[in-house]
Amino acid sequence: MDYLLHIAILSSIYSLAVLGQNYASGYTGLISINHGAFMGIGAYAGAILLKWYGVPFPVAFLAAGAATGLAAWLLSFPLLKLKGDSFVLVSFGFSFIAFNLFLNWRGLTNGALGLKAIPGPELVNLLDNTKIIFLAILLALILITLWGLHKILQSSYGVVIRATRENQKVTQIAGHCTDSYRRSVFVLSGVITGIAGLFLASYISTIDPTLFNYHLSVLLLIMAILGGLASLKGSIAGATLLIVLPELLRFLGLPNSILAESQQISYGLILILLMYYRPVGLFGTYKI
Repeated sequence: MDYLLHIAILSSIYSLAVLGQNYASGYTGLISINHGAFMGIGAYAGAILLKWYGVPFPVAFLAAGAATGLAAWLLSFPLLKLKGDSFVLVSFGFSFIAFNLFLNWRGLTNGALGLKAIPGPELVNLLDNTKIIFLAILLALILITLWGLHKILQSSYGVVIRATRENQKVTQIAGHCTDSYRRSVFVLSGVITGIAGLFLASYISTIDPTLFNYHLSVLLLIMAILGGLASLKGSIAGATLLIVLPELLRFLGLPNSILAESQQISYGLILILLMYYRPVGLFGTYKI
């Protein structure tokens, strides 16, 4: 039972992170490879407050979202001046910058040793099996996020967001400041992903820079593509499948020495097959 709860919690955390990734990449076409860095910023911001300052979890929750939102806002200014491959490459570069900050800012992040014994939400102590409460909190947060994003996308604001992807110049001619719309989307996507990072940190209780390197940014994008760009349910499906798949490989009896490599190979194979046979993903609207 604990094992299944563990898989469900990890799937929920990454589903929340991919909802943030897909909100930017799917609905406005901002194919960013930096959301792993956002996840790290949220994780470290919340974990530092929880561990070193003993703040309540709701305060750390708000701080993680605010720190990631600020980082996304600052990053959006150079990023939104770029298009296509340049946008992707610069966003990818931010992942390396963030990783090196986590690794080398020892006074704040404890460097390569990371942070240990990170407290979780106070509510988890209501039951002996803390994982049940932790999962319930995550599911409630995912439902609220889905509801909020759905309301946004169905509003007139959401219509403009979609229009910026379809034809940015026409949207500008219609009198909309497309950079402001895209910046607001990018910031909110960062906030959502950063909060997911905080929940990852508080769940596993130990974080270090290797958790938030560029591999995580690539993985989140693959999850979004697998589920389908511009699909909220696709975000959850893609994240869940790529969390469950490595666990299934464990039951094949593969040696530990090649298990990690086989997981990476499976990710690449899935992406190749998608590009050939289902380029819009499982539930997507757009091709990458």
